[in-house]
Amino acid sequence: MGEKSVWEGLAMNDEIKQRYKEKYTLAKQKGVKFFPDIIYKDLLVAFGIFILLIGLAVFVGVPNEPKADPNDTSYIPRPEWYFLFLFQLLKYFPGEIEWIGTAVLPGLAVLTLFLLPFIDRNPHRHWSKRKVALSTMGVIVTGMVVLTILAVVTTPPQAEVAAATTISEQMALGEELYGLHCVECHGADGEGGEITSVAGLEGVVIKPINDQDVMYPFTDDTLYNIIAMGQPVQGMPPFGRAYGGELSPTEIEAIVTFMRYSWDDRAELPAEVTVAAAMPALKEGEVPSYEVHVAPIFKRYCVSCHVPGKKNNNYLMRTYQEVMESGDHAPNIIPGDLGSNLIRMVHREEIEAGGPMPPTKALKPELVEILERWVLGGAPETAEQAAEASTGSAPPPATEMPGETPQSEPSPISPSPTSTAPLPTATPASGSINNDALRAIQALRTILGMPDLALEYSGEERMINAPNGDLRVQVYIDSEGRRYFYDPQSQQVVEVDGRQTLSSQSTLTSPLSAEELRAKAQAIAQAVLANFAERSKALTYEEGNKGKYSFFTWRDMAAPTTFMKPFLQIALTQSGSVFAYYNTLLP
Repeated sequence: MGEKSVWEGLAMNDEIKQRYKEKYTLAKQKGVKFFPDIIYKDLLVAFGIFILLIGLAVFVGVPNEPKADPNDTSYIPRPEWYFLFLFQLLKYFPGEIEWIGTAVLPGLAVLTLFLLPFIDRNPHRHWSKRKVALSTMGVIVTGMVVLTILAVVTTPPQAEVAAATTISEQMALGEELYGLHCVECHGADGEGGEITSVAGLEGVVIKPINDQDVMYPFTDDTLYNIIAMGQPVQGMPPFGRAYGGELSPTEIEAIVTFMRYSWDDRAELPAEVTVAAAMPALKEGEVPSYEVHVAPIFKRYCVSCHVPGKKNNNYLMRTYQEVMESGDHAPNIIPGDLGSNLIRMVHREEIEAGGPMPPTKALKPELVEILERWVLGGAPETAEQAAEASTGSAPPPATEMPGETPQSEPSPISPSPTSTAPLPTATPASGSINNDALRAIQALRTILGMPDLALEYSGEERMINAPNGDLRVQVYIDSEGRRYFYDPQSQQVVEVDGRQTLSSQSTLTSPLSAEELRAKAQAIAQAVLANFAERSKALTYEEGNKGKYSFFTWRDMAAPTTFMKPFLQIALTQSGSVFAYYNTLLP
C-alpha cells in the first residue's frame, strides 16, 4: 500500500496538467525577448564553437599549402566546398548572362530570407502541417547538393608539378637560380667585389653576403624579402614576381635555402642529404664531360653574365653549342688546345677576347683543372663521349720521358710499303661524294705519298673557325682515325686533324727553372720527331706562359696549307707534368 501511494503522489493528475497548460499558454502568448534572452543563447553557442575551433587549430592544426602564385598556370582555382554550388551555377549562365547567376539569383535568395517572416503566415509548427514550406526547402537543398556534386565531378585533376621539396632539391635549384640572377653582382660564392658588367653599376663595390655579418642577423624571412622586393636605394632590383621580377615564391625560397646551407656555419646539412648539384669526382685519367662536370661550373660561375643582353662580347654559355660556337672571338674553346681563350681567361689573363674570368674572383684550382682536362680530352659533350676518350680512343700517354733513352717512333704519316688498302667505296652518311671531292682527296693522297690511303665519308660538319668564315665541310676518316675536312666551295682539303697527344704526371718534388723546362721540352721534341735537329732549322720557334703552363712551339710558317700550319707544341708545368701534341703534316 505504501509503494502505491508514492507512485500516485508522483503522477500528474488532471489538475496539475491544467495548471501547466495554462502557464505554457500564457508564456507562449507573452513570448521571449530577442534581447537579451535570444542574444545570450546565441552568444553562448557561438563562444562554444569558437573555443572548439581554437582547440582544433592548436592541437590538430592545418597543413600549409604553397604560397599563392598568380603565374602558376597549372593551378586550378576552386572555391571552398560550401560555395561550389554557386560556382557550378555560373556554368549555366555563361557570357553576357553571367550576371544572372552571380547577382540576380543569389540576391533573390537573400531577399526571400528577409521577407520570409512576412510571407509565412502558417500558424502551425508541426512538419506535417507545413508541407509547402518543407517541399520548397527540400527542392532548394537538393539542388544545392546536386550542383555541389557536379562541381566536384567535373573538376579536372590538378596537374602534378615537380617541386623542390627536400633540402637537396632546394639546394640544387637554389644554386642554379643564384648562378643565373645573382652571381654577376654578388660573386659565385657571395664574396661580393667590384661590379664590372652591369650597366649603371660599373665600379660599385658590393659587400660580401657570405659572412656572419649577414647570415647571423638576417633570418630566412629577411633574406626572402630582400630578394623579392630588392633594395632600390642600393641598386638592387626586385626579383619577386609580385614586385615586377622573374622569380616565384618557391624559387626565392630555394635561393634562401642555398645561401643558408652554403654560408651559415650554424646550418648543417642532414647526414643523409646529398646535394643534387654536386658533380662526381674524377678518376685518374678520366676525361670530364660537359653535361656532368663542366655545365655545373658554367651555371654557377658564368651563365649569370653570359646570356643575351649582357656585356659579354656575345659569348653565351647556356648550352654546349653556345659554349663552343658563340662569341665575337669564336671559337673560345678549341678542343685539345690549352691556349684557348676560355682557358687563358680563367687563368686571369687580359686578352682581346676578354679579361680575367670570373671577374670578381678566380676559380678554385680544382675547377680550373676540370676545365683543362676537359679541353685536353677533346671537349666532349656527353658522358658517353668522355668515356670513349678516357678508355683509349686517343693514343696512350707516353711512358718514357726525356732523360731516358727514347725509343724511335715512326713518322705518323709514313705510308706502309706493303699497303693494299682499297679506294673508298663507302656510301655517304649524308649528301654524296662528288667528283670535286674525289679529286681533292686524290690530291691529298699524292701530297701525303699514300696513293692507296682508304678514306670513308662520314657526313658534314660546321667548321666555325675556317679561313673563309663559317663552312659546311665534308668529313672523311682514314683507317687510323685521322679526319680530313673538304670544303666544297674552295674545292680544297682545308684541314687534316691528326693531332697526337702525349701526357704524363710528374713526381718531382722541387719546381723546375725556366732553363730546365726549356731543356725538357727540347728532349721531348727530339723523342717525338725523328731528325729533330735538322727539322727544327726550318721551323719557327715560340715560347709563352699561359697560367701554370709554359708552352714551347715549333711551327712551319712557310707551309702552303690554307687552314692550319703544321706544328709541334709542348706544355710543361714547374712540377714537370707534360702534354704535347702535333700536326701529322709536320715535315
